[in-house]
Amino acid sequence: MKRIQDIEKLSVVELERIGADESIPVPADWHPLLPRRNTAARWSVAAAAVAVLIGLGWFGFQYEPAPKDTFDDPYLAYAAIEKTMARMSVDVNQAVIKVTEAEQRLGQIYKQR
Repeated sequence: MKRIQDIEKLSVVELERIGADESIPVPADWHPLLPRRNTAARWSVAAAAVAVLIGLGWFGFQYEPAPKDTFDDPYLAYAAIEKTMARMSVDVNQAVIKVTEAEQRLGQIYKQR
C-alpha cells in the first residue's frame, strides 16, 4: 500500500494507468458516489437540508401580506395612480433618451473600425 505522499506525487498518466488496472479487486458493494465512511455526517447534512426546506416552505406559505386599501375616495385613488403613471412616463422617457445616446455612440465606434 502506498503512502498519501507517494500517491500525491504520481502523474495523471500513472493515475489513469492504475485506475484502468483490472487486476485490482474492487468490493462489489462499493459505489464511487456514496462512500461508506462517515455516514453520520451524511445523515446530518441530509437532515439539515430537509429542515431548511421545511422551514422555507413553512414561512413561504405563512407570510402573505394582506393588501391594504389606502384610499376611501375613488377620486383620490385615481389622482394617485395618475401621479404615479406620470412619474413612470418621465423615467421611461429619460431611459429612452439615454439608450438612444448610447446607440449613437456605439454606431460611431463601429463606423471608426
